[in-house]
Amino acid sequence: MSRPASRFALAFPGFSLTPRRSLWVFVVATPVLAAAALNTGNNALYLLLSLAMGAFVASGSLSRHTLRHLSARVMAPAETSAGAPVALTVEVRNTSPWLPAAGALCRLVKLPGEALIPVVPARGQVRVTLTTAFPRRGRHPLPVLRLEVRLPLGFFVKAVTIRQEGDVLVYPRRVVGPAPRWAAVGERELAGLGPLALRGGDVQQLREFRPGDDRRDMHWKQTARQQRPIVMERRERRRPSRFLVLDRELPRRDDPTLLARFEDLVSEVATAAVDALRRGEDVGLVLGGTVVQPGSGPAHTRKLLERLALVEAVGPGDDPLPPLAMRGAVYRLAGGR
Repeated sequence: MSRPASRFALAFPGFSLTPRRSLWVFVVATPVLAAAALNTGNNALYLLLSLAMGAFVASGSLSRHTLRHLSARVMAPAETSAGAPVALTVEVRNTSPWLPAAGALCRLVKLPGEALIPVVPARGQVRVTLTTAFPRRGRHPLPVLRLEVRLPLGFFVKAVTIRQEGDVLVYPRRVVGPAPRWAAVGERELAGLGPLALRGGDVQQLREFRPGDDRRDMHWKQTARQQRPIVMERRERRRPSRFLVLDRELPRRDDPTLLARFEDLVSEVATAAVDALRRGEDVGLVLGGTVVQPGSGPAHTRKLLERLALVEAVGPGDDPLPPLAMRGAVYRLAGGR
């Protein structure tokens, strides 16, 4: 049966206390000052000793008060890629009713990034920016924060760790790789992928309107002339059927070298997709047996990057590619190469 948390543990979650060099100077100097005061009976030395001891106590109380009333919250970035610098916004709040918080430092735990917090007014808040980088793609919890207080005398580094709620989706790393490997798809496979046709092809004929026809194909001049609804029947155009195909199957699922190579392939696919989408091209994606139809625009870009951020390698035969993928244009690790 676990013990209930103490009041101190509730007020200072994850508390740590680290002595600094100035503390040891103080520890050595104080007995020397006390001995000198006793031996000489000098009132000035007594006063100096009292000031030193009082400052020590006041410094501890003030830093503890500051730490008790500070809280911080990390705001998830809108978009980030593995290995790329990203600016995290941290909102620091001071709940003290009368004392501003000064001399505090904010740093990330297990990730690079730290910043000095400006003076936070009583019952106020400030925002600071920490630049960091996530080493791997995927969904990660928001990083843990560490708030440190050293002032006013700096004998100790008092700190609390604050865990954050929520997570962040990290897109694959962008790389400079070889030319993209585009897979073409035949008409039979396209028919099985859903509505990939576009409007606006050549007009084949004019005919009378039928239920289910698109009203945007109305031919208004002929409709007015014949006094009945006439539509244009068009020859539909198909989108360019270009796909990026990633084979999730590895010859050995538990091989660290193959897993590292698989991460490189994911980064290549993500880079090729983003480059093509920025040029306004339609891009489709095949991840094992999952097919994402070609599309373009910011929403489609996010959709592809989210799929690539979360894709995992599998063993042989666990997720075979569909027949639509051409052999020569697949991102694949085969035979341990």
